[in-house]
Amino acid sequence: MAADFEIAGSRYRFEGMPAQTETRILRRFAPLIGEAVPLVLMPGPRLALRQNIDVVKVGQTVFAGWGKLSDDDLDMIERASLGALLREVGPDWHSVWPKGEAEPAFPDIDGAVMSLLLGRALGFVVKRWIDGGGDTVPAEIRAAMSKLH
Repeated sequence: MAADFEIAGSRYRFEGMPAQTETRILRRFAPLIGEAVPLVLMPGPRLALRQNIDVVKVGQTVFAGWGKLSDDDLDMIERASLGALLREVGPDWHSVWPKGEAEPAFPDIDGAVMSLLLGRALGFVVKRWIDGGGDTVPAEIRAAMSKLH
């Protein structure tokens, strides 16, 4: 199922990415996730969100982990994420980052827009994981994710 959205006056569509690409991105984020999870989830055998999440501390942890990614890892994440997006151009949809290209296909995509597009694409991947988890993911976590996307 395609997901359409608008950023900086352009319409985009996320159509998914290959499962192996998703797992390669997850592997690169694993250290960051490992640090953030205890700040968000209650300890114990059941999966549940903490009652009073310190959003500032979670943000600090996430940005510190993001800053530790190598340029090669970041390149892979950017290319894969923006490569999973299409941009509406008239009646047609074109790849935002065609495979094998050094830069996005549209010169008006600056760092700020690229960061927003990257966040959207990764958000759709996480949302699909959580939505697809059915009963294995607690309703509280699914509800929190629905507010983010």
